[in-house]
Parts: sequence; structure tokens; C-alpha cells
Amino acid sequence: MTEQVCVGPDGSLQAATWLACSSTPHDIAFVAGPDIGMHHAAFFLDGWSDILRAADVMGMNNVKIDVTPQRHGITRGETIYFFDPSGHRLETFAGLGYFVQPDMPTITWTEDNLWRGIFYHTGEESGSFTTAYTLAASK
Repeated sequence: MTEQVCVGPDGSLQAATWLACSSTPHDIAFVAGPDIGMHHAAFFLDGWSDILRAADVMGMNNVKIDVTPQRHGITRGETIYFFDPSGHRLETFAGLGYFVQPDMPTITWTEDNLWRGIFYHTGEESGSFTTAYTLAASK
């Protein structure tokens, strides 16, 4: 486990976790919530300039952008979120942020700094980012 989000009055409830089996900040992430579904799939780019170029291409092609170019506090990666024509949320992600070491302690984010962890520059909630899923699981 590389990072986690803990919530609740005493911070004892784990709401999200990022796991790695390589030296990257995460290979998979899990986030708890009232709904079950896929939040997004991500595509890795080389760097910040590629994220900005992706935003240019999206703008030229009237792609619906969910979150404009931004940096995550969690993982320190650069990002842009958008929707494909079918309505699935996708992300372009760049920068490794940091390299995981086997003895590295888990980074813990708490409720009071959650939005700084998700959107580092603004530290503000972005609409339905944590409640809208693009592929809901069948019940």
C-alpha cells in the first residue's frame, strides 16, 4: 500500500487505498462508497506537456472535459479527466510523482485534506467527481 485516505471522527475508516506491485505510485486504486462501479480508466503519457497537448486536442475536437489539467496530491501525477463519446470517464496521467521503495511508509490523507489530495492546485471538490461512475455494476 502506497497511499490511503482515512475518514471518520477518529480517522480509523479507510475510504481509499492505492496499491503498487512496481516502483510506480500505484498500479490499482480502490475507493469505498455507496455505489459500485468503475470510476475511470487511465492512459499513461510521458509528461506535463503531453497532458497539455491532450487538453488542446480535446478542446479542438469538442471532447467533454471533466477535470482540466491538474496535479494530484495523491501520487503527485499530472492529469486531465474527460469523457469518451459513450460517456465513460477516462484519464490521461503523466509523471510518476515518486518512486516507491520497499520500506517506504504509507502516505495517509485525512478528510480535512482529501480534496488537496485529489486536486492539489485548487484543493476543491469538482462536481460529481467522487459520486459519478461511468460503468455501474449490475445488482
